[in-house]
Amino acid sequence: MTVPKIGTILLLAVALVAGGLAPPALLAEDTVLGLKERIIDIQNKGKLGFNNFTRCENIITYGSYVPAVGNKLPQGSELLFYYEPANIFTNRRDNTYQSWYTQDVIVKNAQGEELLNSPELLNFNYQAVAPTLDLYATNSLDLGNLPVGKYEFTAILHDKLKKTSATKSYVFEIVPAEASAEGT
Repeated sequence: MTVPKIGTILLLAVALVAGGLAPPALLAEDTVLGLKERIIDIQNKGKLGFNNFTRCENIITYGSYVPAVGNKLPQGSELLFYYEPANIFTNRRDNTYQSWYTQDVIVKNAQGEELLNSPELLNFNYQAVAPTLDLYATNSLDLGNLPVGKYEFTAILHDKLKKTSATKSYVFEIVPAEASAEGT
């Protein structure tokens, strides 16, 4: 039995890769990276916005939440939202990826009076060697002792790298605790 020389084995490996017979894992990794780069290109050209902006009873993780029914909440409860920021700009530099956005929250009563104005309540600045494509955010607001009535919750996204903003509003009603079960 003859043992092949190291040069022969190296030549065979180079021939396999050059001839398109590289291991499937290497080809798959390149394909996935190429797809991620194309997704980033599409997102970077897209309009900033909110996907799946939903009032929830419970939020588990990305894409997994229990939507709330109706827009009425009992006094003293919590207002809970899930959303996925759409088309956050990803900066590519020196083999790193950066995404940076903030979110403001404004709550107004039926007369348009601002009850809460929290700029940059959320500040997400992510920098790493791999891009983050699936982003989600949650907002919770303790309604405390707000009186019965109609209100508007407004979320404002700011893409800090692309210098654009998007707004999403939700009108809700606070009802007496005993009436919430009947009128939702």
